[in-house]
Amino acid sequence: MAKIKMPGDFYEQTPDGNILATEAVMNTIRTADMVFDSIGRMLRPLNVSAAGGLALGILRDFGSMSPSELGDRLIVTRATVTGLLDSLERRGYVHRSANPADRRGLIIELTPAGRAVVQELRTIIHRYEKDLMGGFTDDELRGYVERLHQIQDALAQEQG
Repeated sequence: MAKIKMPGDFYEQTPDGNILATEAVMNTIRTADMVFDSIGRMLRPLNVSAAGGLALGILRDFGSMSPSELGDRLIVTRATVTGLLDSLERRGYVHRSANPADRRGLIIELTPAGRAVVQELRTIIHRYEKDLMGGFTDDELRGYVERLHQIQDALAQEQG
């Protein structure tokens, strides 16, 4: 696959731009998409999407929660959470029940089958992550994560 590079006339088209900033952002998006797609393919035999695996992991790590809390952690719309939960519930990985603190709301709970599949998918994903990043030293990875955090902080500031 060709790397994303800007055309030679970039500055003629966008005099106020920064060619390296544009290439960095575009390559970050491409890389994230590629990683997400790879993880999705790895999880297919477990009958779980990458988003489903993330949802199961959140429930495993933080316990039962409302669909809106899960949506906030996933950063997706309520409609997306509903479809995701429908799929996970059909597979027996989660259970929805009335919220005892607010009968109008629901609580999402991880089932024993969901807990088992989380363990399996984490083994697969964490091995993949280790292999993918194996060419970097720990110091390089720390620096990379720090740069990502700087970008995330800038985006959070922008969003108010």
